[in-house]
Amino acid sequence: MNLRTQMLLAGALTLAVPIIGWQSVKQLDHSLRQTRIDAQSLTVANARLALAESDQLRQVLQLSRETARDSDLYAERAKYPLFVDGYQDDWQNLTAPPVRIRNEHNQLKYRAATRDNRLYLFFEISDSNVVFHQPPVLRTDLAEGEYIDEQEVLVNGDAIEILIQNSRDQLEHILFRSVAPGPLTGVTASRSQHFPRLGESQSRYKGFWINDNDGFQLEISLPLPEISSTIGFAFIDVDANSAAREHWTGTMSPDAMRKLSQSNSGGLDGRLFYASDIADQRLQPWVTRGTRARLYDKQGRLLSDINSLYEKTDEEYEFDPAEGGLFNAILFRLFAYFVADDEVLSQPFQTSAGLDLPMDDVSQLKFGDGIQDSLTRHYISIDNDRVLGTLVPVGGDNLSGYLLFESNEDLATAYSGSRVARLFSLLTLVSLLAGIVLLAYASILSIRIRNLSRLAHKAVADDGRVRGLPHSEARDEIGDLSRNLSSLLTRTSNYNQYLEALSGRLSHELRTPLSVVKTSIENMDRDRLDSETITLMDRASGGADQLNAIIRALVESTRLEQTVQQAQKHMVDIVEWFGGAVERYQQIYPRIRIATQVSKSIRHGELLTQASPELLQQALDKLVDNAVSFAEDQLVTLVLDKREQDDGTVITIAVANNGPKLDEGARTQLFDPMFSQRNQADTDLHLGLGLYIVRIIAQAHQGKAWAKNAPNGVVVGMHIPALSVRQ
Repeated sequence: MNLRTQMLLAGALTLAVPIIGWQSVKQLDHSLRQTRIDAQSLTVANARLALAESDQLRQVLQLSRETARDSDLYAERAKYPLFVDGYQDDWQNLTAPPVRIRNEHNQLKYRAATRDNRLYLFFEISDSNVVFHQPPVLRTDLAEGEYIDEQEVLVNGDAIEILIQNSRDQLEHILFRSVAPGPLTGVTASRSQHFPRLGESQSRYKGFWINDNDGFQLEISLPLPEISSTIGFAFIDVDANSAAREHWTGTMSPDAMRKLSQSNSGGLDGRLFYASDIADQRLQPWVTRGTRARLYDKQGRLLSDINSLYEKTDEEYEFDPAEGGLFNAILFRLFAYFVADDEVLSQPFQTSAGLDLPMDDVSQLKFGDGIQDSLTRHYISIDNDRVLGTLVPVGGDNLSGYLLFESNEDLATAYSGSRVARLFSLLTLVSLLAGIVLLAYASILSIRIRNLSRLAHKAVADDGRVRGLPHSEARDEIGDLSRNLSSLLTRTSNYNQYLEALSGRLSHELRTPLSVVKTSIENMDRDRLDSETITLMDRASGGADQLNAIIRALVESTRLEQTVQQAQKHMVDIVEWFGGAVERYQQIYPRIRIATQVSKSIRHGELLTQASPELLQQALDKLVDNAVSFAEDQLVTLVLDKREQDDGTVITIAVANNGPKLDEGARTQLFDPMFSQRNQADTDLHLGLGLYIVRIIAQAHQGKAWAKNAPNGVVVGMHIPALSVRQ
């Protein structure tokens, strides 16, 4: 394992800090989440008690009956102004869908809304034959007993009648008719205490009539009745050929309206419901930034909606992922994703319209022994926000409504979670920076150590000569190591130079006494010596000859290295040179059979190279001499071959002999200086310099020496590059 890997593992261990911190953060986030649930439960419980203590609110809630009726009318609170122009473009912001009423003759769709103490109604009438009201012509020829039909005078075309009754049984019967498309004003449809004159125009009741392909559209604006009022309406369809009002569509027949307004007895069936200002006033104190409270009656109709779900303080705005910058948004989203991975999200309480409370949720509330249960859920709202919602019943033992309280979890966790996320991100960032610094430092150390290793490898040449190592100026342990190695190699180089010069000094110093010994032995009178003394003198003479040979070999090896470095090279035809060398060895070794093995591809051509013929001849002499020493069958084969490589043509000059094979250790040390592996019976002097000289000559020609085992012996040779091959 290298240093960089070790440092990388050490840096990876620093990630244990953010991992442990992450587990702590998750536990802290879960604790904060449970704290918010407990706080919301307490807030909802207090708000429910406050709502139950309000007499006015209790009266509003008690208007809801046990069973809803089709004639009931719910008016949604409009957030934006509504313009009475007959078009429903400005109604698109309302969430409640149109209510449809149809019979065998017609179809009516209506919508209701409130704004600024006004009640707005929008009717879409499907009528294949729209009949406008025709004002009657004044007749002066009426006979005795003839009377004008008041209803015909009042309306003789298509119209809409509306009857409203308040809690004091006061009635308002209004008729909306039109003589042509455009704006119109409602008129009284029956006589009453407040409207004694029939057909009197009422400026408080405004409308606008437009025709379309299927019939017509009528938009109406009238004063907002009190919340306890009842209401009924009807579309009167008049045939073009008859003024009789036979067909109607709505929640109450025109005849029933007329009878009720004339007798002023009984009551209307349909009740009017809309958001209550009283409920708003009671809920407002409990709604803070990031929360929302909605009050429903027993039928699940919305009576109050105080929405501050997206309001936030300046500090919360800073941590809002949607507003606080890209970095904070990415950081919080990642934090929320990993923290919320084990959070189970439920279905939301509200429907897609957001006005009616589903009775499936209400049915899960348990009542008994005065105990009122509650439902608390985490869910995704229709605005794709995480919301914590709590649904509770309102009204004590006498159930009168439901309270739905919601808090924006995204906003709540954005403030707390972003701080925790930033703490965690800081731990992670510090750990990553520590790992990066360790990895960078390890990379720098690794590069420096590798450079030092590379320089140390090149400091000693293949022939054992010390080239030196440049020392480093760094003031650290690696710099000290570099300087110590440089100093060590310098001392080693000086010692090697001393040893190289020692052979020359020794040869010079030993030649004179050795010559004296040799001359003295030769000048002695052998005739005057006995046989034993002559034997001793012969041994002394042989020893002197061996010492002289050793000195000569040492001097030649030193001179050879200098000669190789200074040798002049020129173009040599290896084929011609090789042929002359074979003839020479046949004369030198008459008892040895000299054979040749030349590649067919170069047998009849020229093989040129840039070389020194004398050095090549000396190398081949050493190869042949080595092969002759080990040839068991007195056969030596000279080999000349060439082969193509990626970097060009290579010439192979080798000598093969049949004899003992090389072991693995001998193959690696065969070309080292002073290495010799001979039979002890061989009495000839061998200093182990022959094949070392072959390696030096091969390297001087940009080649290399090699040796391998053959099937019956050994092949030793060298490769040198060729310049060209000419056939």
